Amino acid sequence: MSAVQALKKFRLHELKGLHGHISRFGPLSATESSSGVPLPNPFLPHKNPQTGRWAPPKYSLRRQAELIKKAKASNNIEILPPGPKMSAPAATVLSKRLDATVGSSQKLAVLDEALAFPVDWVGNPSHKSTDGSDLGARLYAGKKRMFKGHKWERVRERREAHHSMLLKDMDKRVRRYKKQHLKKRPNPLKVSRKTSTKLPF
Repeated sequence: MSAVQALKKFRLHELKGLHGHISRFGPLSATESSSGVPLPNPFLPHKNPQTGRWAPPKYSLRRQAELIKKAKASNNIEILPPGPKMSAPAATVLSKRLDATVGSSQKLAVLDEALAFPVDWVGNPSHKSTDGSDLGARLYAGKKRMFKGHKWERVRERREAHHSMLLKDMDKRVRRYKKQHLKKRPNPLKVSRKTSTKLPF
């Protein structure tokens, strides 16, 4: 399936599923701009007002990425709704960049006359601000150490502290050990006088 056919199928499928969405999740909320037809955003989860449960997005992240690739190939990125894979500001910037490089005259006419209408997608993705996103290094941002390291390196400080604690009173513990055994058996080579009738097994 070509990129143009995939985008046509996407728009037609969402238009046909509007009645089922309203019957399941209730009427759509009012949008800021009422210039287009309101449609539910299929890239976002929706909450059922009756049960209070959330339904997953109609399109998975993999299918969203595939649609975005096809929209980029046909220079029609503004047809897709905003989602976790691409926000509305990023789509606007990318559309202007494609118009500058590819040219707006080469933009394919994806929609037929029956489907050529503006759409107001109901629902905007909430993007969380993560540490290091502005620097492009989110993986190690806010962490104490960049790499985990070897096990002996991670426990070296604790092991050295334990060794120093043991060596601090080592002489005292050695003397206590020798006195205890000296009191128990003064002559360890002497034959023991204790006779036991029990067998050793």
